Amino acid sequence: MSNLYFAYGSNLNIEDLKRYEKRKNIEQSESFVNSTKILDGIFFLPDYELQFPVYSRTREGGVLDVAPNKGHAVAGKLFEVVNWKLLDRKEGSPNFYKKIPITVIDENGKTIDAVTYVVNSDKEVKYQKPHENYVKIVSDGYKDFGILEKYPWAHENLICSSENKQRQMIDRVFVYGTLREGHCRENSMNEISLGSKSEKITAKMYNIGEFPAITLEKGEVSGEIHQIKNEHTSLQTLDNIEGFYGYQNSSLYYRILINSSQGICWTYVWNGETNSYPVIKSGNWNDV
Repeated sequence: MSNLYFAYGSNLNIEDLKRYEKRKNIEQSESFVNSTKILDGIFFLPDYELQFPVYSRTREGGVLDVAPNKGHAVAGKLFEVVNWKLLDRKEGSPNFYKKIPITVIDENGKTIDAVTYVVNSDKEVKYQKPHENYVKIVSDGYKDFGILEKYPWAHENLICSSENKQRQMIDRVFVYGTLREGHCRENSMNEISLGSKSEKITAKMYNIGEFPAITLEKGEVSGEIHQIKNEHTSLQTLDNIEGFYGYQNSSLYYRILINSSQGICWTYVWNGETNSYPVIKSGNWNDV
């Protein structure tokens, strides 16, 4: 199991962690805060959303959980954990929360194996309204780590979740090959697209044969950013076309998050070796 922990709730607030340790009389030498390295940057848990499905007496209201939902993403931080027992104790694991393996994506599109905590299914209810103090604790964590300023949509989803309102999916996709205008899968893209703009991203393009592939290397790739319908089936259509079945070796492509001039968006990167394929130097599939 990875030693990297993805925090998405109150553990983003370091001062709240310190208050917990003080209440529990945890020695400085055993402190989770003191023994844990926080990795630089912001990270995203893809195809999950925030929810408040369980009541906490300590927090006097609902507390956060993450649940699968295609096309959504949860922002957070990665902690390099030395002593899981301290964190398990705080999270009430394995009885209240339990650890699960996940894949997160950094701000450059790189996938990283990690662990997070989710509420045990036998503890869940439909929705538990959180106390305003708890929401503020999490919001302050978003602010402290720059999530609020850099990715305001993530904080908006936190507030919507706290009010039991619909959360916004990441509804932009960068395409660069057969899904572009004038190519063989254009119609498939048009069925789910609400409009597009030309875009260039930092990546390298390869000629795989009947279609291109990109990797997160130095270079420039031309394509289109599409806003897609806010529906589960929109991304499922693209996942099927691109052969994305999850973050494991059987997927032909990985669906990742990247930054663009239109904001954060999805795209698909090649999940395989590229040594035997020629580079498309222009980064434009239209030139092939």
